[in-house]
Amino acid sequence: MPFIESSVHTFTQAQKEQRQLQTATFPNQISAGSFTPHSTIVEVGCFQTKRVRDALVAGDLMPVRHDLQVLCHEMTHWFDFFGTVWGREYIGSICRAYRALERRVETEFPNIINLFDKDRRVLSPSYYRFSTAPSASHSNARPWTIDYVSGAEIDPDGSVREDKPIFMARYGENPSRRNFARQPVSVGALLEVRAIAAEIGTAVAAINSHPEEGPRIVEMHLANGEFNALAYNHDLIEYNTAAHILSIQSGSKELFLSSRLAAALAFIALNMTEGDFKKLKEPKSFQKFGKRNKAFKQRQDRGYAFVCMVFNGGKFDGDEVEYVERCVSASNLGSTSGILKRAVEELSSPIWFSNGNITTDHFSRESAVSRHILEAHCELPQYVTTLTSLMSDLRMVCPPFMDADANFVELNEGRLDEYRPGMMHDASHALHDYTRNLLTGCRGV
Repeated sequence: MPFIESSVHTFTQAQKEQRQLQTATFPNQISAGSFTPHSTIVEVGCFQTKRVRDALVAGDLMPVRHDLQVLCHEMTHWFDFFGTVWGREYIGSICRAYRALERRVETEFPNIINLFDKDRRVLSPSYYRFSTAPSASHSNARPWTIDYVSGAEIDPDGSVREDKPIFMARYGENPSRRNFARQPVSVGALLEVRAIAAEIGTAVAAINSHPEEGPRIVEMHLANGEFNALAYNHDLIEYNTAAHILSIQSGSKELFLSSRLAAALAFIALNMTEGDFKKLKEPKSFQKFGKRNKAFKQRQDRGYAFVCMVFNGGKFDGDEVEYVERCVSASNLGSTSGILKRAVEELSSPIWFSNGNITTDHFSRESAVSRHILEAHCELPQYVTTLTSLMSDLRMVCPPFMDADANFVELNEGRLDEYRPGMMHDASHALHDYTRNLLTGCRGV
């Protein structure tokens, strides 16, 4: 049986309350689970450790599939944070902000504000998106329609920045096409489709571990209904937009398939280097966006890269590997192996900051496993975290996580001592308070 043990370590009541005050920058499932990048803490609020341990002993994981689904969901966020080129860049911004927090001098203020702006771009600000309930429910049999538009960021002084374009999907009812939602294709959308694909695969694996066919059929029907309801929840457009875009453009009608394919292309987009963006070919239909196409590439907009690959790839013809390769090659990006090889090279060296501190040391230590995380995912079908990989190759690097009882749980013995979640929470909370205070001075919020 894989090691899985609840520790006696937990947060103080004050720390628990402080966590509630911090706005989520990563996609999360509210009470079910969360990942906070400034502290790198994973919380799986529905995970009942003893029940999961007993299920592992019994060899029947179906009774705890929700616990395991959310665990794989949130661990996927952690892996994509530490194990992608995009995550490496984000970590650099976080560490610069922590050094600025320690020094507390005016010349370092921009590093704090730069991180604030980067945080809010992970999940797009509400100004650029809206969602209202459609007049009738939709489903996989009657999917929403999607049109594509571009906008531009508005600077704090109110200026529209054409060098900071935003690629957006506009959702319409079927068949009237009445617009009911608009959603930027954010990095958060890519992160979430990967986490949902991992969650779907985990559900299937947990259900298939049950020894009797009858209960498996019933539970699979329930799980299918749950994921379909999630996919067509208009309040969760940002979280499922990548799968919807791929489903409509590729002609793939099956939800699980669309999520897997979108997760694979999202992984490629998250691992593109600056050189890859320079080569990226936009679809002919994107000519209407004019000079913004060049700006998207210069800003290394990963949501835009994802949509380019989906549009260039054409229709899905039944072969998942061939389809993903076609999306990449038709976008003038060569091959998936070439992109990922360059990404591995980029992550081969851990992050190191001169004149760092105990907080930046945490990120430096964790980033030392970035290459392993990336290479391990390169070997997985569609690059998606699986329950098997979580309990085997990836288990050695998994961070401790908070369970339903607010206790920290280890999948790899000894990680809790080096991770020091209490220290990281306090650092994150201090950065949060300092940032909010600084914003009152420079932006009046």
